[in-house]
Parts: sequence; structure tokens; C-alpha cells
Amino acid sequence: MPTFVQILDFIGTFAFAISGIRLASAKRFDWFGAYVVGLATAIGGGIVRDVLLGYFPPNSLRNVVYVTVVLVVTVIVFLIYNSRYRKHTMGPRSRASYLLADALGLASFTVTGASAGFKLYPELPIFIVLLGTITAVGGGIIRDMLAQRIPSVLKEDVYALPSIIGGIVYYLMVTSSWDSMAVYGAFTVVLVIRLLAIKYNWSLPKVGKTKPVAK
Repeated sequence: MPTFVQILDFIGTFAFAISGIRLASAKRFDWFGAYVVGLATAIGGGIVRDVLLGYFPPNSLRNVVYVTVVLVVTVIVFLIYNSRYRKHTMGPRSRASYLLADALGLASFTVTGASAGFKLYPELPIFIVLLGTITAVGGGIIRDMLAQRIPSVLKEDVYALPSIIGGIVYYLMVTSSWDSMAVYGAFTVVLVIRLLAIKYNWSLPKVGKTKPVAK
């Protein structure tokens, strides 16, 4: 029976595949382009994680399940939603589902990255937290670059911060008497903070001031 961390890995893969393919559909990519974006989003952060941990080849390239999951999601999205993407923008409902999928992927991969780091290097808290964050935001960065957008983690509302906080929560719990709840606690913290940030438009202070446009 798979562990909860393994389940989260598949949830993150599925969720990020949806977010990548939905964005590609909104940008009017063809089905192959959408599949490439979805695959890069789903496994990009995990590949970076495995490379940093010295796993060659990365786990997502050893197991056919990951590639298959993204292919299935691509087909489903195109069958159900393709007719809705005749414009280059996403409607409110489509954007809401995209953001929810992205939040689930962020929370899931934060936990899988942090737990993988703790297994090998329990004495390195900074590495554990950053590995969780890299795993969580890596796929999204690749997704946005392929879609010719500035990565969300660099400019939009609170995005990487929930992952960082989740990694810290995971480390504090797994090294205390709450170790059996560390995975659940970190996942919940990341998901709740990210969803609240979306709902209330939380954002970090911007560098510099916006200059008025000359008329």
C-alpha cells in the first residue's frame, strides 16, 4: 500500500498537470504542446529534486505512471474544455479551477520534497526547507516560461512563501513529538495559506514604485 507521501506525489503530479495543460489551452497550444507543458509542470520540480539528491535517472522518468497520468489529463482537458478556449483568456470558473489545482500541487510537492530531503539529510534544516520549495515551484516556473509568462513565483501574490512556511512546519513537527503528523500538518498549512492568498489577494511588497503612464 502506498504511503501518504507517495499519494501526495501522485496528487501533485495530477494537479500540476491540470494547471499546465489548462494554461497551455488558454494560450491556444495544440494538444502536443499542451502535453509538453503539462508534463514539464508535473515532473519538472521533482526532476530538480532528484538531481539535487543524486537520483539518476529521476524517479518520474523511471516510472511510466507519471507520463501516463499527464497524457490522460491532456485528453480529458481537451475533450471537456477545448470548446471553451476560443478566446485567449480564461473565464472566472476556469481560472478558479486552475488556481485550485496549482495550490494542491504546491502543497503536495512541498511535502514530498521536504520529506525526501529529511530522509537523507535530517541534520540540514535549510536544505530540507529549500528542497521542498524547489520541488513545489520548479514545475510552475518551467510552465510559465514555456507559456511566455513571467513566473508566478517572481511577481504575483503570495506563492513561494506558503511552501517555505510549510517546509519549516514539516521540519519542526518531524523533529518533535508531532512527527507522525508532520506530513499532514505541512500539507494543510501550505494549502490553506495559498488559498487564503488567492481569496484575499495577498501579495508581498513590490520593488520600486509604479510610474504613471505619460499621456
